[in-house]
Amino acid sequence: MLKDNILLALSELRSNKMRSLLTMLGIVIGIAAVIAIMILGDGMKRYTVDMMSSPDSRKVYCFVIQKGQKDIYDESSYDSSVRELKKSDEFSVKTFSKLEEEFSDRLEGISLNYDLGAMKVGTKKLNVCGVNPCALSLKGNISVIAGRGISSEEYSKGKAVVLIPEKKAEAIYGSVENSLGKTLECRKNNDLSCYTVIGVYHKEKESMMQGMLFGATGEPALIPYNQAAVTPLDETGFEQFEAIAKRDTDLNKLADDIRASLNSSFYKDNDAYKADVLVLEDTFNTIGSVIGIMKLVLMAIAAISLIVGGIGVMNIMVVSITERTREIGTRKALGATNGNIRVQFLIEAIIICMIGSAVGVGFGLLLGKLMSVLMGINGTASPATIAASVSFSMVFGVFFGFYPASKAAKMNPIDALRYE
Repeated sequence: MLKDNILLALSELRSNKMRSLLTMLGIVIGIAAVIAIMILGDGMKRYTVDMMSSPDSRKVYCFVIQKGQKDIYDESSYDSSVRELKKSDEFSVKTFSKLEEEFSDRLEGISLNYDLGAMKVGTKKLNVCGVNPCALSLKGNISVIAGRGISSEEYSKGKAVVLIPEKKAEAIYGSVENSLGKTLECRKNNDLSCYTVIGVYHKEKESMMQGMLFGATGEPALIPYNQAAVTPLDETGFEQFEAIAKRDTDLNKLADDIRASLNSSFYKDNDAYKADVLVLEDTFNTIGSVIGIMKLVLMAIAAISLIVGGIGVMNIMVVSITERTREIGTRKALGATNGNIRVQFLIEAIIICMIGSAVGVGFGLLLGKLMSVLMGINGTASPATIAASVSFSMVFGVFFGFYPASKAAKMNPIDALRYE
């Protein structure tokens, strides 16, 4: 009996292909939206977790602010009458040495970055950036594919050596191999700087999410910080700097300790300025919460699409029953019970939802994967999620198919046979 009802339902769908397709469309869109949102939500969650352990997320930002300000964001307490910032008020290499020594168990180091901007190399342009080893770790997933990296001695002495990106090596020298050992002549205005190419690096493409959270770092030519800086490091003052914490470090506790250390030593007797420290841990937690809320909201919208699709199923079933009134009368006259008629139309509604769900799952997986690739995240939809979505659709099929099926089952066979 069940097999006959299924075959009858499929036959009815085939005889009204366009109507059946339009009826399923709401279910297809709803299921596809739910699956795609699940994939994107999972991908963003994984990405956020990964970013929490990346060097970018372990940054500790240190600033010089006025003593009357609560923190770097407290503009209302900024006093324009306070004396101007002097070099003695700024952070120095002594500050860095003290912090690296005092917090060696929790700090990887201090990041120093000096951007020289775009420079001309022949007819081409190349961004040049001075870095120390810690700053290099913030430039993304970089691997040296030819030659070697910058040595400790070259960093400390500020040697005129350079690491160039793979694409620029090919554009300037024709190939990666030809670039090694060559002199890179960079011009900016009337200044000429020459560097020896010691290595070529390849950088993994940054994802859209990474660009949104931390900003794009690009692919600059990399030289030692002491080579790029206009003044020697031990004569340079810094209004702000970034330190990188080690993995599994309590960032808020580290920030409090660094702030206390700086203000109890370098700024203890300062009449106008003090140090403030900021970390992004709370920001990441907020981002995670926002992603969760967005996921719930989008799933609610997708559920509304399923409800609309279910109403469409109910509507088309009512139309179908009206068209098949004589058929229902004939079946009841031949001995079909109310239960037989009800089951027949319920199965038809469920099959519409099942086919719509199957197509929707396929489209949802494809759409979710495509959007994940575009955003540079890796999300998946678990079998349990897919099964739950399909089950939800089946419940809708039964719920919205029950009224039309009951209406058909309650028909008087004599009235149904007289129906024109």
